[in-house]
Amino acid sequence: LELQAGIVRAGGLHIRGGRSGEVAYWVDGVASTDAFSNSPTAVIENSAVQELQVISGTFNAEYGQAMSGIINIITKDGGAIYHGQFKGFVGDYLSSDDVYSVMNRVTAVTDSLSGITTLNSEAEDPLLKFNPTYNLEGSLSGPVPGLKNKLSFFANARYYANEGYLYGREWFLPSGLPGDSSLVPMNPLERWSALGKLTWSVTPSVKLRYSLNLSRWKNDRYWNRVYKYVPGGVPYSTGDAQTHLLSLNHVLSSKTFYELKINHMRNHYESYVHKDANFTPKWLVRVPEDSMHPSFTFDPYTAEGDSLLTMLQQYGVQYDWVADPQQPYGYVHQDSARTPISYSFFRSGNDLNQTFRTTAYWIGKFDLTCQVNDSHQLKYGFEARLYDLSYDSYTLQPKKAAGRDEELIPFVPVVPDVSNIHRNIYRRNPREFSTYLQDKIELVDLIMNIGLRFDYFDANSVVPADPADPNIYNPFKDEHKYKNPGAPDSLLQEYTPDERREFMHKKVDPKMQFSPRLGIAYPITDRGVIHFSYGHFFQIPEFQYLYAAPDFKLNSGGGYSIFGNADLKPQRTTQYEIGLQQEIVPGLGIDVTLFYRDIRDWVGASPLIRTARKVVSYSVYENKDYANVRGVTLKAERRYRNNFSAKLDYTFQVAEGTYSNPTDAFYAQINENEQRRNLIPLNWDQRHTLNAQLLYRLKTWNFSLVGKYRTGLPYTPSFAVAERVGGTALSALPENSSRRPDIFSVDLYLTKQFNIGASELTLFLYAYNLFDNRAATAVYSDTGSPDYTTNPRFETVAYNPVRVSTVQDLYARPEWFIAPRQVQIGLSIGF
Repeated sequence: LELQAGIVRAGGLHIRGGRSGEVAYWVDGVASTDAFSNSPTAVIENSAVQELQVISGTFNAEYGQAMSGIINIITKDGGAIYHGQFKGFVGDYLSSDDVYSVMNRVTAVTDSLSGITTLNSEAEDPLLKFNPTYNLEGSLSGPVPGLKNKLSFFANARYYANEGYLYGREWFLPSGLPGDSSLVPMNPLERWSALGKLTWSVTPSVKLRYSLNLSRWKNDRYWNRVYKYVPGGVPYSTGDAQTHLLSLNHVLSSKTFYELKINHMRNHYESYVHKDANFTPKWLVRVPEDSMHPSFTFDPYTAEGDSLLTMLQQYGVQYDWVADPQQPYGYVHQDSARTPISYSFFRSGNDLNQTFRTTAYWIGKFDLTCQVNDSHQLKYGFEARLYDLSYDSYTLQPKKAAGRDEELIPFVPVVPDVSNIHRNIYRRNPREFSTYLQDKIELVDLIMNIGLRFDYFDANSVVPADPADPNIYNPFKDEHKYKNPGAPDSLLQEYTPDERREFMHKKVDPKMQFSPRLGIAYPITDRGVIHFSYGHFFQIPEFQYLYAAPDFKLNSGGGYSIFGNADLKPQRTTQYEIGLQQEIVPGLGIDVTLFYRDIRDWVGASPLIRTARKVVSYSVYENKDYANVRGVTLKAERRYRNNFSAKLDYTFQVAEGTYSNPTDAFYAQINENEQRRNLIPLNWDQRHTLNAQLLYRLKTWNFSLVGKYRTGLPYTPSFAVAERVGGTALSALPENSSRRPDIFSVDLYLTKQFNIGASELTLFLYAYNLFDNRAATAVYSDTGSPDYTTNPRFETVAYNPVRVSTVQDLYARPEWFIAPRQVQIGLSIGF
């Protein structure tokens, strides 16, 4: 996908300058997108793909709920002949770049004359060791025996494990005890996937298909720089998905057929350090050494230890809580997750967030195609989607003593109540319906696609009835809090939260849109076609922006919050494109397309809304941001001939808008910056993108090179700390007004085939980032470089023995570079 013209990968896939959430993913003609985050739900492996379609620009009326593009994966069917393939490879990252090094030891040396302390450090490069990537995959297809080729099957399964290239070292456990100092991968991935598909030819005109797709993945942790030497404090995450698809294809006549599809998807995600929220270390009491007694440690949960602890408390003897080395694991207090001194990594602590999310839906889809005559092909269809969304996310809180507002010591975590601002929990059931009609008109010198689409969406949710007082658990106004406001305190009767929900919330209205589509192709010669298209495209925002913080809970003590808005309108874009497809010489063709997109009603953040309590304000997501994108794509392809083929994809585009992310305006407001009224380059405004693919085949050898060049993405610069004018620090520079360095990399694919009877054995070697280019994806804003910064100046940071590692290590950013060279060696056997 990244090699296609018009596609930019920057924190997600962006097609023709749109946000990453504007891309819809389909499998076998049916939506397979997690509506919460607009990411693909099904894992379809390459060996199961029959065809990959990237539909960008202006697409026909049959496609909806996407403003930038549709990625449709067509999976393989079984056939009348048995086919099978087994594939396996092992790989590793091979790089000597010291940016990936992990500190092994740091030793302080103090000069006896000057008294100046310096640090001697020794680092280890994990990528110089063997840290394997494993892949095992197999597929089998063919007829089901005994059914006379009426029923065929296709099955595929894969296991993949990769440690990644970012490492930490377990110097410390989250409880603060020393670790075993082993190297720990900080971004590992392990994934299992399987696809099974049955195809039944009921009659010559009726075909029935059923497919089941299963996947599961897990990350033991994700990269978090400050936890580099306390890797056990980083959350574990896992997820699983399953998709059932039943489709019926019925040919009514030589000119008419219909397809009926029923799809059910469920996608589940979890994230936490420990799934058991009550899991804590076993705590001991340590009495420090003094002039009279040595240090000692005891168990306060025994009868003898409890008496000793009571005595220490009575006499005011100093003591500390420490984790038992025999049971050191579990949640520790949030205050532990702090740097012990400035410019340091963490030396203890863990993430206290837990998240559980499930997205499920049913889809029913019907499409009827009729070739009315030689000039008109009509297509009509409708679709219904019924969602079931559940979400529960919270930050574990310290348990407090009964009847007192004091935290228990040692730390005891509790899951906050649903009324607590540290917990967001909801279940929602939105609904969608769409229908379309389109006509493909083929005249002698002209081909047109004319269509009209209708979309209906019901968020099936609520918004605050009184924006000045939205919180049903702790309302600010007496009339929302009490049934009899104004009565004496002894007679006041409070509403329950459920009672308040009835009048403090109001249901939102469904949203409806019509979107016309027009496409024209005009053949100019037998080798060339001019094409033009125009269309209106609408998309419901991702559900995370509709349902975030759905109970509108506020911190009554003051501050700012941002809430979801179930009353958001569809985002909309008007797209135009004109292009030329031309065969230059036999086997060599080009496709040039100019495009323009006008994007309105993008999700942004509203101005701050003042509540009845003046120190409390909040913002909601609303349709307010604007963007436009213009550019040109060039595709050139030389088909395979004389042992050689080549392909070139180039994109020039300018993507500008008011804000790149829906939350940008909210953070600008709380930082007391004015709302933006001008257009700036968007975060993914990659002006030039060039992909080149070369393939050379000599008998049983295949040699392929893929080169990728991208100009730098924008960033917001800042001045170096020493740069002042007249003794006054210079003001901030315009947002996204500078560019990161360009990125270039080359991938190599080499295969050798052997025929062994009826089977084919293939040995292969793949090398990604062949030349191990050190290309930066992020930079320090004051220098424009990923390698150094002027704030701080390292030589000015005084030595402190409690600092974890060195300041130089803290400011080394391995995650700011593309992946280093990775080599995979394997084989496949097929028949």
